Amino acid sequence: MEQAKLTRKRLLFVDDEPAIRKTLSVILARYGFAVTVAGTVAEAIDEVKTKEFDLLLSDLNIDREGDGYEVIRAMREVNPDCVTIVLTGHPDVESAVEGLHLGVDDYIMKPAKADVLVALLAEKLAARKAKARILSVSYDQTLLRMRHMLFETQGYEVVSSHGLMSSLEHCEQGSFDLFVLGHSIPDEDKKRLVQAFRKVCPAPIISLRRTVGDQKVDGADYHIETDPEPLLKLVADVIRKRAAAHQ
Repeated sequence: MEQAKLTRKRLLFVDDEPAIRKTLSVILARYGFAVTVAGTVAEAIDEVKTKEFDLLLSDLNIDREGDGYEVIRAMREVNPDCVTIVLTGHPDVESAVEGLHLGVDDYIMKPAKADVLVALLAEKLAARKAKARILSVSYDQTLLRMRHMLFETQGYEVVSSHGLMSSLEHCEQGSFDLFVLGHSIPDEDKKRLVQAFRKVCPAPIISLRRTVGDQKVDGADYHIETDPEPLLKLVADVIRKRAAAHQ
């Protein structure tokens, strides 16, 4: 298993036993997870409502029998893509059926060996891997938020950036499958962003424009108007071609 793939993955660990919370959270952190712990259902639901998580690892019986599912329901409401693993000492048929209804990814028996648990978490994360990682830049915050939600609904991991300096920093990080430049960005800034991106990342670049007559940006691979439907189709086509080329 590549530890880099687990680094910075946000994990909520819920268990009512202080010793388990302390020891297991330290082990998970050593594997690179950013771990948040909770000892009650109320604490866990507060965390779910105020933070974003990639994984939920929850005891089945916290304050009372089966109430770990309350945490899972809360997570499913706000983050249906979160990987969910249930820790249990005595699974039963009724509990398993409830878990299926809630979309639980897997169960693991207590006491769980650290290497087995981490391998399971990594496996389930890989299965939920986003279609592609997109860098989306715009100087219009409203359009940036709308585009972010549009891409996320299609299963893409989206990094959105507003303003030149912040966007240049993201461009220099690389590790993207696609770069989308908003039409609100001045041509000179678009050129700078394309140049910064190209230094570290070979991924395709889509430049959005207001009209067909707008000036094309040197270095951009595609130029398209901002209509959502054609944009999503182009993004899907570009990502599919890129994935096929890397197989």
